[in-house]
Formats: sequence, structure tokens, C-alpha cells
Amino acid sequence: MGRRGGAIVATVSVLVLAGCGSTSEGQAETKAQSEEPVFDPCSIPEDVLLAIGVDPATEERDIMGVKQPGWSLCSWNDSDVSFFVTIFATGRPLDTIRTNERAIDVTPIDLPGRDEAFTFREKSDTRNEHCDVLVAAGPDTLMLRTDFAKGLPPSESPCPQAIENAKLLEPSLPR
Repeated sequence: MGRRGGAIVATVSVLVLAGCGSTSEGQAETKAQSEEPVFDPCSIPEDVLLAIGVDPATEERDIMGVKQPGWSLCSWNDSDVSFFVTIFATGRPLDTIRTNERAIDVTPIDLPGRDEAFTFREKSDTRNEHCDVLVAAGPDTLMLRTDFAKGLPPSESPCPQAIENAKLLEPSLPR
């Protein structure tokens, strides 16, 4: 599976994790529209992206350019397409995502400048590919995903790198 395929699967899994999708016609759509995020994840400065190790020119908005109701997302990858970072923004409350049954290894972390921050993994991540840092950012909730396209050995965790990336991103995020 190529970078786009892996990124799409990872993105869809996060949207499922966070409860995206219609369950009844009209009602879920109205709720998602009221939860549209304010923050534009593609607004991260180039110097921050370069410090993380991703190429600003690889920016991809949404899922293959298709806007997801209640979400804004932006992703970048490195030159080898082996490492990428995705920022998911939603108007949904942080606790809705943090307490979702698909989130595992939910761990509070110290992220300077933030009152609350957590790392979490997903049950579906059987290849040990990614870790999300979850933070409140003004009226929005952000998931800062670090993803290793080829996965990591079971003895390693992608979360330390996700935390480092979140520290670099933090000054560029709303409060």
C-alpha cells in the first residue's frame, strides 16, 4: 500500500475513532455542521514543518481533497514517504475523543503551554504505525498524529516522536 493508501486508511480510522459519520439522516449532519472547527491545520508555518522533518510542499488537505463534515485535516510527509504528520481539527469536545472505546493507551502528558494533553493509540493499529497527541485548542480539539508508514518494531513506540512533534507544533496552535 502506497503513502496515499496508508494515509487514507489512517485518516478514516481516526474519523471512525472520533465518531464521524451519519447515523440518521439530517440529525448527524446538523450536529457535525455545528462542530466545524475554527482552526485551519494547513496554517502551520513552513519552518515548523521543516523542524519536524516533513516537506511543506507535500501538503494534502482533507481526504484526497474531500472535506469531511465536522473536521479539517492537513498532512505532510518526508522525502522518503516513510514518515508523516497529520493534524486533525474538530469542534467536538476533547473528552468525546479521549474516551472513545477505540482509543487505547490513553496517557496524560506534559505539553508546555497546554492545560491538558494526552497521547493515545488505536486498537486498529496492529503494525505499530502511529500515535496521536490530543489537545484542546481554543474552541477546537486537535489530534496531532505522527505516523511511520512501515510501522515500528513491537518494542518501540511511535509516541515519543509524536510528543516531540507536538512540542514543536504547540506554539503554532490556537489557545
